[in-house]
Amino acid sequence: MAKVKFLVGSTYGNAQQMADEASEELNQLGHQCEVFNHPCIEDVIGEDTDVLIICSATIGEGDIPDNLLPLYSQLRDQSPLLPHVKYAVIALGDSSYDNFADGGRQMDELMHELQAVNVQEMLLIDACETPDPEEAVLEWIRLLHPKL
Repeated sequence: MAKVKFLVGSTYGNAQQMADEASEELNQLGHQCEVFNHPCIEDVIGEDTDVLIICSATIGEGDIPDNLLPLYSQLRDQSPLLPHVKYAVIALGDSSYDNFADGGRQMDELMHELQAVNVQEMLLIDACETPDPEEAVLEWIRLLHPKL
């Protein structure tokens, strides 16, 4: 089974909770998962991972949370090409704001620029429109599972 790393950007704990739920589900499906609350570039460029799942909230005016921002900056500054890296994104936000889910979207754009391979369509969790975010994440994980 796959080795999966969850790279979490969370301020109020919602993205952390979603990553924990998703990790638990994948573990139950036989995969090996780790959740990183303060991910760094070594967590991304290492060869010991099959898939990265970026789970990011959005803060302020469409910003990446403080605990994920150093990784974003490291990747942006160093620009390592990552064609060997598979990834997927869970983006949390509130559609009543102009920059809905931009924390996750920015991470997705950067991974795409670095030539990482997206294995699953981004999951957008809207605080205004998603009544049961945990169930949405579990559904998404069940779709991802066969691709790992």
